[in-house]
Amino acid sequence: MNYELTVIDFKDDEVILQDKENRLIYWPKDKLLQIPEIGQTLIFSIGDNNKAELLNELLGMEN
Repeated sequence: MNYELTVIDFKDDEVILQDKENRLIYWPKDKLLQIPEIGQTLIFSIGDNNKAELLNELLGMEN
């Protein structure tokens, strides 16, 4: 599944992303290959094998 997010701002060590339904996601800068620009669209690809890992990361949980 691909998930399209737009960079709308930065806060401390996070990138603030917005989806098409205007929901916000705060993503750690150190989890991106490079720091994007405001207005840039990022596409996250979420496969079946790493959904649980991604949810744990977003919720701040460790395995």
